[in-house]
Amino acid sequence: MAGIIKLLVVIGVIIFLTKKKWKLEYVMLLASLLLGVLFNLSAIQIGKIFVLALIDPTTLRLMGIIVLVYILSGVLSKVESLDNLVDSLRGIVKDYRFTLAFIPALLGLIPMPAGAMFSAPMVKEIGDRVGLTPEEDTFVNYWFRHVWEFIWPLFSGMILFAGLLRVEIREVILVQFPLTITAIIVGFIWEYKNLKKDITVINKRDILINLKNLLYGIWPILLIIILVLGIKIDILISLVITILSIFFLNTSKLTVTEIKGIMKNNIDLGVVLLIAGIMIFQRMLQVSGGIELIPEIFAKLRIPSFIVLFSIPFFIGIMTGLSPAALGISLPVLIPIIIVKGEANLYYAMLAYAGNFVGIMISPMHLCLVVTKNYFKADIGKIYKMLILPLIIIVLVTIMLVIINT
Repeated sequence: MAGIIKLLVVIGVIIFLTKKKWKLEYVMLLASLLLGVLFNLSAIQIGKIFVLALIDPTTLRLMGIIVLVYILSGVLSKVESLDNLVDSLRGIVKDYRFTLAFIPALLGLIPMPAGAMFSAPMVKEIGDRVGLTPEEDTFVNYWFRHVWEFIWPLFSGMILFAGLLRVEIREVILVQFPLTITAIIVGFIWEYKNLKKDITVINKRDILINLKNLLYGIWPILLIIILVLGIKIDILISLVITILSIFFLNTSKLTVTEIKGIMKNNIDLGVVLLIAGIMIFQRMLQVSGGIELIPEIFAKLRIPSFIVLFSIPFFIGIMTGLSPAALGISLPVLIPIIIVKGEANLYYAMLAYAGNFVGIMISPMHLCLVVTKNYFKADIGKIYKMLILPLIIIVLVTIMLVIINT
């Protein structure tokens, strides 16, 4: 019980300092230090964890991806690709709210960490034109980025989930597909209820011109999708190839001086530091053993199995902000409940997956949330208020499906 109290203290400090408008990158570094102290790690151990987390290939890769996304955003703005993309979509689709959802949903198919950051510049371009608030931009970008979380077979969390259950991914997809449909419907209802109407009058004579401009504006994004999903090239290399392609096709607009200016003005070093803080915090959780206490406490309290199925992945999801980590830690503990008469009950498993989804969606460690919140300069408290009802609906639909099918 003492270990759980220590974890709650750390979570409380994170929430308190965030509400006090501390920069999240500093909050995470302080929380990592506090976690090490509370779990009686020595100064040498804490220092070693900080260093090892910083030089970890995963951390360096994440930083590299974020830096390249910032550069790509700056390059696309400089060659007016984002303007062409938005202008052409507005000339083809009457309602901007559909376009606003389509962009993060499309790019959400690309499995990459902090992927919501990739679509953020395009969402901001549309949002600025119609006068959306930073929080509205953030919600739409964040929500629609994750609507595929329950079914997309290229996500590492899905692969791990099916592997631990020893079932085919297609079986999981068939069971969880209603949750993705629910997430899409809920997202559109939220948009049409909360975002102002701004219908564009479409001139049919200009449709071909707009389609041509759309292709010109969207080809860098399509190139990344083809490289990552089609040819299966690593996202880091794909981003480099795309940026170089844009550069060579626009040498008149992108001089070396312009590139230096983009690197200087577009890269947010605070976000790079934030990634470091989150990775340090996650390593500290692993080394301290704090995260392993959550399943133990649920077992001791003899809580009903349905609550256990949802709650353990939920709390670990909040603590880690990573679907593979939350599922990898919680699912082995839950397998005895999920396996019924020698076979995995995929509806019980879905309840655990939904707990994981809700946990990571509200986690202050979730990279997609924190980097886009920083990008749009949004208030995290207002974003959480927007997320509450949609997430509750996901939970209720999940429970209903479990009850009907078990």
